[in-house]
Amino acid sequence: MSLPNTVATEEETLIDVIERRRLRTHFQPIVSVATGRILAYEALTRGPEGSSLATPLALFAAANRCRRLAALEQACLACALERWARTGLDALLFLNISPDVLIDVPVFVETFVPLLDRVGLAPTQIVLEITEQSPGIDPQRMATSVEHYQSLGFSFALDDLGDGYAGLRLWSELTPSYVKLDRHFVSGIDGDHVKRRFVRSIIDIAHSLGGRVIAEGVERQAELDALLELGADYCQGWLFAHPDPQPRRVREALEARVAALRETSRDYATVMEIRRLCVELPALGSSIDVASAVERFTRMPEVNALAVVDEHGRPLGLLGRQQLMALLGKRFGFDLHGRQPISQVMQAQALCVEACEPLERVSRKVTGRDEASRDEDFIITDGGHYLGVGHVINLLQLVTEQQVQVARQANPLTQLPGNQPIRAALERYQHRARTFVACYLDLDHFKPFNDRFGYALGDQMILILARVLSEATGREDFLGHLGGDDFVLLLDGDARLHQRLGAIQSRFQRESSELLPTLERAAGGFHAKDRFDQWRFFPHTRLSIIALRTPPGAALESFGDLWSRFKTPAKRADNGRAVVTIKSFDDGLTPPPVVNDESLVSWLRDAQG
Repeated sequence: MSLPNTVATEEETLIDVIERRRLRTHFQPIVSVATGRILAYEALTRGPEGSSLATPLALFAAANRCRRLAALEQACLACALERWARTGLDALLFLNISPDVLIDVPVFVETFVPLLDRVGLAPTQIVLEITEQSPGIDPQRMATSVEHYQSLGFSFALDDLGDGYAGLRLWSELTPSYVKLDRHFVSGIDGDHVKRRFVRSIIDIAHSLGGRVIAEGVERQAELDALLELGADYCQGWLFAHPDPQPRRVREALEARVAALRETSRDYATVMEIRRLCVELPALGSSIDVASAVERFTRMPEVNALAVVDEHGRPLGLLGRQQLMALLGKRFGFDLHGRQPISQVMQAQALCVEACEPLERVSRKVTGRDEASRDEDFIITDGGHYLGVGHVINLLQLVTEQQVQVARQANPLTQLPGNQPIRAALERYQHRARTFVACYLDLDHFKPFNDRFGYALGDQMILILARVLSEATGREDFLGHLGGDDFVLLLDGDARLHQRLGAIQSRFQRESSELLPTLERAAGGFHAKDRFDQWRFFPHTRLSIIALRTPPGAALESFGDLWSRFKTPAKRADNGRAVVTIKSFDDGLTPPPVVNDESLVSWLRDAQG
């Protein structure tokens, strides 16, 4: 009989919390490490401190049981807006909204928009973050509501992508400006290849749809490094700052923290930034009408498109000359559309890229767009603020220049990266915050094979090896050709290392043996002259591998010296490989001590698998 009293007490407490606004609002930053800037803050609500409703989970669970979710959300929004306005910070504000509240457009507009006006904020400063609380909402109906809010200037984010209601169908229906990776995919991503593949796919899809990706729950440097490599646009988590009720108080410390992380992460950006493509064109204010936009285009006949920005200089969309002319070229087109605000006719889902983004990432975003918009200009921003416009033709030219430069440094036979790119890759991998494997590969008895069967057949063997290695190289790995039969393979992680290397050796052995004549193949080798000019029998050419497991931050001066040191043990090993773990000692990162070849072979016995 005590249950009704318990429920009544809980409801009374909840009503008191809502009506008297006994809510705490904390703000957590969303940052761009690439630019060293703070994009936004997310408002996070807690109940009265020390009460049974103190945590968000308890607060919203009670509201759900008491059927007070809408009232609680209205109170949360009011508190968040009032307290954010008092901070005076110039950043976007992310507000969590349930689909149940958003779906009722008249009520939301009637209550929320006046509240914005009262605290002195504009819809363009707000990002409505759709939370996962109502799995029964029809995505198509939700998309219609979102389209109306977007016409008012609001942006949208999809929360916890990959979890529950925030699914692929809703994503495709809404095409939000931001998608937030569920923290499940972020936690431990630096050591999980499956998560990396999922996140890479999500980022590629988001960029192709003109959206940006925010990784939630970033707590470790290694996770940040992995996310930056994969192309995440923004990050949020304890690595940067905990939620705080007074974000201005800790703003200076946050900026210093982000700047420091930017310095340590610069190795993840290609030297050739997209900033080189920026054409500084004047932007259009969102309040001007179509007729005024036509006048601007008339004064600039060489311009194909102009960005549309809000009063804070943040891009809202792109207005193309052809799009405008097509609209006005219809019968009575000017009379019908001349006085319309350009915000109603612009392309709201225009591609925006940061000036510091690497060329490769921007190229993927541009080519990932649908065919109809692939040739359209894109907006370039600096810290989220409009900087200029980029032309696709200039991007293609820059990509071509880079490809020519790479070709000049490539091996002429295999077209794989040569010495200089290999050195740059080794340096880049050493600065990452996780283990990688640096492999040196060469062929046993290759010179006798060349002397006996000729250089043409020797080149075929090199090409077979290059193809086998290329097909075994993952997206995050690196393959280079030093020259002759010497290759370098850098592996992103050491999972199933022996199995992976063994598979490469077996496949090469199988495919390259086809180059031998039938009798020599049956005999398992061939006769040729050795270095003393004496005829003797050589086994079929075999692939030897020296693999160095290299821990995070290992500043090794010369991989070449280490590979040379372990070359003989690898060739003497039955499986043709030596896997060596670079260990950490008190005096720093050094290779294991080696006295002589005999002791080294004994030391490597366990490592060979």
